[in-house]
Amino acid sequence: MIVRAGSISPNVANIATNASDIVANMENDSLTRNSYAFYMLSEWLQTALNDSGVSQSELARLLTERLARSIDRAAVNKMLKGSRTISGEELLAIEAITGTTAPKEIHVPLKGKVGAGAAVFAIDDGGDDTVEAPADARHGTVAVQVSGDSMFPAYEDGTILYYSRLLPPSELVNKRAVVQLGDGRIFVKIVRPGADTATWTLTSINGQYADMMDQVVEWAAPIDWIKPR
Repeated sequence: MIVRAGSISPNVANIATNASDIVANMENDSLTRNSYAFYMLSEWLQTALNDSGVSQSELARLLTERLARSIDRAAVNKMLKGSRTISGEELLAIEAITGTTAPKEIHVPLKGKVGAGAAVFAIDDGGDDTVEAPADARHGTVAVQVSGDSMFPAYEDGTILYYSRLLPPSELVNKRAVVQLGDGRIFVKIVRPGADTATWTLTSINGQYADMMDQVVEWAAPIDWIKPR
């Protein structure tokens, strides 16, 4: 949700917004100082520029003046494309320049459920559900919810898994991954070599579940982040 700021203060440090509080906390946290996924704010930035009538070139000039360091139009363009992060001080300055408050939380699509014992089909059902993004989410991050207990105790039923890349299964041998099989089923499993180079054996952590032998795997996604139930 985007909220218009009621007034613009020349002193960025005095802007009172939810986003500024979040940024301030992150700027003081060495674990997330440079990793917050501000590329997810590209849509907000585009809306802020459209609503305020500020051009990319003008934003670059005003950011350079406010922050006393060079920020060119190319950098602003990358922010809009989501290929460049936006630092905390840049975000606060953009709020002041455009009069548009950044979203309180950043969300990513919740694509559906992934089987951990239960068979699940078609991750993307076209729904609009989202979940809060982890602080160090990569560009293109999506989330799925675990269904079943075959990966217990690592992943309980209801655990949210985040991933951002679809890779050949050969790149994730002996690693946990979200995988889609040739028949469309989606699972979270450990990827092992199959009987030949075209198939893969998918194993569970929970010993009560048998291995899924010699499966055709269309893609495997490494798990970037986990949100327990």
